[in-house]
Amino acid sequence: MPKYILGKTLNIEPLINARNFLKKALKEAENELEIAGAIKAFEVCHELAWNFCQKVLKLRYIDVFSPKETFRAAELEGLIQDAEVWFEYSEKRNITVHTYSEHILETIYPILPQFLKNFDQLVKNLQKLK
Repeated sequence: MPKYILGKTLNIEPLINARNFLKKALKEAENELEIAGAIKAFEVCHELAWNFCQKVLKLRYIDVFSPKETFRAAELEGLIQDAEVWFEYSEKRNITVHTYSEHILETIYPILPQFLKNFDQLVKNLQKLK
């Protein structure tokens, strides 16, 4: 259901769908292709988190441009708990987008359960907005 912030509608359904897909991908990933799919789901979730935080901040008249600025302001606004963790996710996401190797699967995949918890908290915080 769309949420209203300062009289504007914010549809978080794409975030919820992406979260659910990542959750399913993590539960079911057993081989290299499935793990790569889970990492791709992480990339999508990260982009959505950044974009939605930016939207909320813009609706609050806070201009941010980079992921770092966005996550820093999102922490100050109570959308996320720890911007530093999100900075690390941004670094990991940049690696996955620009390179592929088995090493990436081995280093990125293990962080996904914690990312999912942080992403889920962001979704819950966005659901509380009025």
